[in-house]
Amino acid sequence: MKVALKEFKERFPSGFQHIEAWEVVRKHEKWAQVPLMGEEGEGSAHKRKPVDVDFSIPDMNEDPSPQRAQRRDKRQATSSEGSSAELAAQFKVYTAMKEKKHAVELEAIELRKKSESEARELISAQLETMKNYNYNRDMKTFLKPHDDVPPSMLPIILARKREIANKYGWPCDF
Repeated sequence: MKVALKEFKERFPSGFQHIEAWEVVRKHEKWAQVPLMGEEGEGSAHKRKPVDVDFSIPDMNEDPSPQRAQRRDKRQATSSEGSSAELAAQFKVYTAMKEKKHAVELEAIELRKKSESEARELISAQLETMKNYNYNRDMKTFLKPHDDVPPSMLPIILARKREIANKYGWPCDF
């Protein structure tokens, strides 16, 4: 028993909570040792016997404290018409509050959509500006004369001009 309790405590840190209940029922004849089939025994004396419910065994799950009768609330003595009118008024206040909250949420959604649309437009404008800047830079590089370039740099510059011409589909004869 001690080994079993120790193993149980290792698995479950809270330990076995019903030891008192076990101590009450463990000596009951229902839990007496019974020989297994095939084992020799002294006859039917060691077989498990059906046991009627013994009311002397306490129910460990039952709350031993006495139950008090619940008191009725004295405030419920008001008329049903007054409480239903009050309930209807509270419901109107609640629905008005929910509608106001819903309107605020819709306004926030519209504002968010507007700001996202403006951000997309700004990004498009920036992208267009960047394309124009690159186009102008490439045009300037392509049209710049390469006659005065040192001979060691000439192959690099001509390769870049050919690359720009291919990019935009311009004719290139060098």
